[in-house]
Amino acid sequence: MKFQDLVNLYEEGRYEDCLSELEVFLVLNPQDIPALILKATVLKELDFQNLDEDSNELTLDDFQEVISIYKSILQLEPNNEAALFGLLETTRFFYRDLDYDEYASYIERLSIHEDELENVCRFRADLNYLHEKYQESIGNINELLSIYEVLYAHDRISKCALLTESVLFKAMILRENLNHHQQALAEFRKYKHDILSNNVLLYLDIGQLAMEYHDYEMIGWAGVKAVLYGNEEPEIDAEIFKFYEQVVSLLNGGLEDKQCIYFAIMVQRNFREELGLDLSDPLIEAKRYIQRYPDWFIPYHFAGTYILEGGNHEEALPYLQKAVELGGFSITIHRFILTYYEVHKELPEILNWPVDGPIDYFNAGCEFSEFENSIGSPILDMSLLNYRLQFFERSYLAFKAYFHENQFEANYFINSQLMSMCCNNYALALNSKRKYDEVIEICKEGLTYSRFWELYNTLADAYFEKEEYEDALINYHELLDDSFKEFDMPNYLRISAYVTKCEFKLGYIKEAEERLRTIAQEYDELIQSSEYADYEEEELFVTRQAYMEIQNARFDLINHRGDSETLKDWQKELESKPDDASNWYMLMQNYFQLEQYDQCIACANNYEATKPLQEMALIDYRKLHYLRGKSYFLIGDFPAALKDLLVAYDSTKSTLKEEESYGDFHLILLHLIHSYFHLQDWENVIRISQESDAMYSSENWEEDDDWNEMTFMSAEASFAIGAGEVAKEKIQAILKLFPKDEKALEKKKAWSSGWFGWLKK
Repeated sequence: MKFQDLVNLYEEGRYEDCLSELEVFLVLNPQDIPALILKATVLKELDFQNLDEDSNELTLDDFQEVISIYKSILQLEPNNEAALFGLLETTRFFYRDLDYDEYASYIERLSIHEDELENVCRFRADLNYLHEKYQESIGNINELLSIYEVLYAHDRISKCALLTESVLFKAMILRENLNHHQQALAEFRKYKHDILSNNVLLYLDIGQLAMEYHDYEMIGWAGVKAVLYGNEEPEIDAEIFKFYEQVVSLLNGGLEDKQCIYFAIMVQRNFREELGLDLSDPLIEAKRYIQRYPDWFIPYHFAGTYILEGGNHEEALPYLQKAVELGGFSITIHRFILTYYEVHKELPEILNWPVDGPIDYFNAGCEFSEFENSIGSPILDMSLLNYRLQFFERSYLAFKAYFHENQFEANYFINSQLMSMCCNNYALALNSKRKYDEVIEICKEGLTYSRFWELYNTLADAYFEKEEYEDALINYHELLDDSFKEFDMPNYLRISAYVTKCEFKLGYIKEAEERLRTIAQEYDELIQSSEYADYEEEELFVTRQAYMEIQNARFDLINHRGDSETLKDWQKELESKPDDASNWYMLMQNYFQLEQYDQCIACANNYEATKPLQEMALIDYRKLHYLRGKSYFLIGDFPAALKDLLVAYDSTKSTLKEEESYGDFHLILLHLIHSYFHLQDWENVIRISQESDAMYSSENWEEDDDWNEMTFMSAEASFAIGAGEVAKEKIQAILKLFPKDEKALEKKKAWSSGWFGWLKK
């Protein structure tokens, strides 16, 4: 058997088989160092397996064969890196029972390998400690701490984990072996930014140590950390309460330390029921601290929060507003927006966003998203989106600063998966702003942290919107691969619908039609299932949205076959699913294309009646009012046309700046002017025409037939209100660009009599 075959057995976890084959291999190759290293490694794995089975601690005797193998290798090759490391790592916890000089020499030999500097310091610290050379061990730990600061400067999680391990080791030696408690506290203070642990008892121990030396800031810091990771085990929480009572005793005795006060407030907030407090008790405390510290945002934040939880938005608002003005947390911003909206039924302007941690902004953004979904409508969508973008952009930037620039205190809850989730939420907000290049960049970055299926989905959507269908299809197929089975049926339906759209756009018509038949069948099976009958409202909403994508894919494929087939297909869909609003939406578009405007209006009315406003996408909301308004205009019902077109106008105009594109706004303006013109509302004809002129100018658009038409109606309106000279100037502007325009020539002739100045122009 070849050596690589032995390695393969080991990597497959077949340790017994690997060991048997190694014995045979080493009979023929007794001094083969890689094989000896592999044998020692396999024996260690088997030792640990036996430990799991017997639940006994391993002793030095259990590793004697492993140690012998490593030493035999060192006889053949004294400075073999793998053997030296293996020997020192295997015996690390047994150095007390081993010869100091012998193992110091092994460590010294390992130090000639430059890439082993970290391990050399670690082994020296252990060896010196277990042989009671405490000062030497502390020196080794100090060197190790310096190495970690440099070596893991851009790997925050690894750096903090290793720093924490070494700081705790050093503090233990200082306290237990050298009786230097104050120096141990100084170490905790020095490295508190990077201590990464969820051990509540550790923080309470640091807090007690700080009590000994009246270090109130560290008392408060340790207490807040304990609260952050507590509230899971009653026995552990009981220890938090004991520490809380000590701190409260200090505060009642006259201590004025904000960090300690913050800890006390946090305990009252997180453990109110356990402490037997009414909602009014912590509120009274918060108000008391407002009186004492009127420029400190924390008591305002908590007072507003308690009042808000009591259901009184009007009373909570000034407290939350003041907290925001004074700094606030990221969650303060969310609660302020929510409260302000409930009181005023409009959204506030946020002038100052606080500096807060990545996970704090992420959680606040997620809570805000729920609020956004609860009140969302096409009218509010863009303002809400801007807030959501702020939350997740700040979270994203803070995560980057946390991971790569050592900013913000270490948090045990922060991990690479959470960063990927943040990237996805940020990318989704950017996607809604049509910033597709940025979306692609953020998604790709997020995937370097964790292979997160939602990121592939958002990435594929961005490529789709950019009309880069090949790249979109690649990423959608990545989602449908067997390695991803995390998403539910609605997401599966939606992804499959977009695969169909991509296939259609790329000309794979047969494949698209077959896939559409499959997902339509799967959807029908879903809605007839008992599982679907148990769906809650949110699940129903998501499923209906997924089905809308199936309908959009079907719309493309049906239209591809021609108008004669289209109407029949949509009518069949309506017959099979009469309560599905999306069928009315598709029929509305279809009837408009067929110029059957009465039917288009009827379908638009039915769509509006069956689709709740909060579930209506902004683009669908605009299209509903635009198509219905234009249909009313084309059948001569100008008041009804004006009503719908104004909704489309207001909705589009409110987001022009945010969307950074006029899109089809000029078409809305054109039909709006037409409606005002037929209603002889001359002032509004002129006003909208001026708005159109400004748009053409700002976009450097060439004056076209639409511009001609709007300018002509504006000229007629000016003439109608007695502004003859202005009217003539507008006609002259048309003739300058379109000298043979018949309508403009007729007006020039009709309006020119008696005005010689006009003839000279």
